[in-house]
Amino acid sequence: MLLNKFSVLRTGNILTLLFLFFTLLFTFINLLNKSPYPLKTLLILLFSSAAAVGLLVLQLFIEDKDVKIFFAAGFLFIQGFVLVSMIELSFSKSKKLHFFTNVWLTVIIAFIGFVINFYQIYNYNDDSKYYFEQGGKADAGVILGAAVWGGKRPSPVLRERINKGFEIYDKKIVPRLILTGGGSPGELTEAEVARNELLKYKVNENNLIVENESNSTVEQIHFVRDGFYFKYNWNNIIIISDNFHLFRSAELCKFNNMNVGCISTDTPITTEGVMNFCLKESIAVLFLWFFGIG
Repeated sequence: MLLNKFSVLRTGNILTLLFLFFTLLFTFINLLNKSPYPLKTLLILLFSSAAAVGLLVLQLFIEDKDVKIFFAAGFLFIQGFVLVSMIELSFSKSKKLHFFTNVWLTVIIAFIGFVINFYQIYNYNDDSKYYFEQGGKADAGVILGAAVWGGKRPSPVLRERINKGFEIYDKKIVPRLILTGGGSPGELTEAEVARNELLKYKVNENNLIVENESNSTVEQIHFVRDGFYFKYNWNNIIIISDNFHLFRSAELCKFNNMNVGCISTDTPITTEGVMNFCLKESIAVLFLWFFGIG
């Protein structure tokens, strides 16, 4: 992303800057304190900080997303532990670091943050009312890919995304649809399956844009960003997906300086399924905010 498009007001940037600010603040407070620190305290802080930096550097050179997330999580937890310890030492007369207490405090703080994040994803409200009742318009609707069955049929999840995309196209909320998603060898891609279904609905082929190589939401958002949004000076797009997926999709668009509206599909999902998906999305959003890992 170009630096001239960088914004401090993004959620992830705000959280990162606050984290850095308090770490530096309490480090400075402890440096000004003239009380002697036990050697054990200093060694714990030194090794913890070194381990955190090591994990951060390592994850920069790792391509595998799951391993990258593992190292990034380690960095975030250890650095959180260091911050909690710095705060404790700032108010401690003995300057003795309570290792296990601070570990548990870090776990509790991380859990509270995770619960708050989970809550906002679980209760996310899309923009259907604005587009369907208040006459909102957008430059394009983006149908995010989902599984293909039998090599050529849309899964129920993809079917509902296609139907919702057709609905906003048919109501002239958007003039075009961008279909995204790759596939397995020997099978039609997710985007191609969506295209075939929409052609059955008599959608003008010229108004369908197919992207059939991506394997993740972030790749699909980058395709829209690089190929269309800034190139043609679009003002707004609509992301079409399941409700639990929309919060992260919207954050990805905002991270890439794209104005976005979101419309949820009508896919029926069990309560257990929703909880499971929201759990995964909560983790993914945190890593997007702190590390830009989509």
